[in-house]
Amino acid sequence: SLCARSLHAAASRSPLLPTPSLTMNDSEINSQITQMVQFIHQEAAEKAAEIRLKANEEFNIEKLRMVEAEKAKIRADYERKEKQVEVKKRIEQSNTVRLGRLEALKKRDEEMQKVLAEAAKQLPPLATGSSYPALLESLIVEALKGVADPKASVKGVAGQGAMVQKCIPAATAKFKDWAAKEHGAGFVSKIEVTFDPIPLDAGIGGCEVRGFGGKISMNNTLQSRLMLAYETRLPQLRAALFK
Repeated sequence: SLCARSLHAAASRSPLLPTPSLTMNDSEINSQITQMVQFIHQEAAEKAAEIRLKANEEFNIEKLRMVEAEKAKIRADYERKEKQVEVKKRIEQSNTVRLGRLEALKKRDEEMQKVLAEAAKQLPPLATGSSYPALLESLIVEALKGVADPKASVKGVAGQGAMVQKCIPAATAKFKDWAAKEHGAGFVSKIEVTFDPIPLDAGIGGCEVRGFGGKISMNNTLQSRLMLAYETRLPQLRAALFK
């Protein structure tokens, strides 16, 4: 047949199959055809197996890459969340410590304010005691030195105008003695300390001295001295109260 002759021609050209002779009968031709078909099937099977093997290798490689990429993503996400938890924990700890310190400072300040309030209670009796005129005179002298103007004015708290006026001459004499040593006779000759009848707006005792046309003043009341002592001795007070 035509098909048999074509296969016979192909078989004659194949280097892997025996070359049939020109006198082959039908059974020999069929045998040759069977061998060729088996060879083609074997080649196709081997090629298919090779393709499957390569596909499987590529699939496994891609799968491994995707798995590793997903693992890396999960690790990175876990590390990020772990850092967030650690940062949050540190912030909470810092806030706890800060709030604890603020609370401790608040309590300390409250105790310090109690001490200040207790000291302030001692001022009214001090301003009415027998030693107050001498104290007032000292406060006037100190304020005069602080302002250091020969044309100074002195005012007191409400109700103490007469006492302030009475203390001015002696305070002026002491101011002159100090000025003679610090500024010379020319300065002393210009000294004229006057009394300002307008009392201070508030205060228990003490005075205020103004100089240089009212541009410079020094408040030397009992309250201002208490605050000065309080502020300058804060370290010692804290050390005594919070050992």
